[in-house]
Amino acid sequence: MSCSNKSKRLDISQFEIKDSNGVTGIMLNKNGEILINSEIYGKVKENGEVFDNKNNIIAKLNANDILTDSKDQPLIKISENGVMDNGSGVLIKWAENGELLKGDIKTGMKISPNDSNLYRTASIILYLYLSFGK
Repeated sequence: MSCSNKSKRLDISQFEIKDSNGVTGIMLNKNGEILINSEIYGKVKENGEVFDNKNNIIAKLNANDILTDSKDQPLIKISENGVMDNGSGVLIKWAENGELLKGDIKTGMKISPNDSNLYRTASIILYLYLSFGK
């Protein structure tokens, strides 16, 4: 993180997360809008805040890499390179080829384009989607 922009925790750029069949389920557009199955779900900001489609804050990444809910209760640790650590001992991370791994097990999900700068943002969106759905 540069000293000139301390509030920036996330890179916001267009990407898709595709399943093992190559079908896009989750997408982020260049404005930070989160789309699930082509429907706007919410928005993510560079400062680590995530909002629902009614502009209510649903999560925030704090300075200690902990994703918290709207009441500041910890949800999961997500490192700068997108590694998710829920305390179970099994890390969920992005492989060099952009595939999501649970420990050493391939999930079939891939990020496109494969840009390691987007792994943390993708992990946050994926975690929230899988934990809370719509």
